[in-house]
Amino acid sequence: MAQQFYKVFIRNLPWTVSSHELRTYFSQFGYVTRATVLYNNETGLSRGFGYIDFNKREAFEAVMSQPQHTLEGQRLRVEEGSSKRRQSNRDDLSMMNSIKKRENIDNQQDE
Repeated sequence: MAQQFYKVFIRNLPWTVSSHELRTYFSQFGYVTRATVLYNNETGLSRGFGYIDFNKREAFEAVMSQPQHTLEGQRLRVEEGSSKRRQSNRDDLSMMNSIKKRENIDNQQDE
């Protein structure tokens, strides 16, 4: 049986927030299985949104029940994420390449 994940869609992210900062902030609610900030492939800048996956419903509910989330002085918009498949495999590949590129940059900065 596949493990259940609870996805949170985060909008209005400051452009300076990386996946690492997103994970760090949302870890206060429970174990974050994945934190992803999406970036523009051409500019390398944040697109201002991302996703968080939790493996426990309690953590997901704790995030959703909090009336406000603020990161780096900016109020975030938090919504229940969708697990729908995207229509285009090209879009998926493009998104994954962008994520990998940014994670490599984040990992180099952490060292």
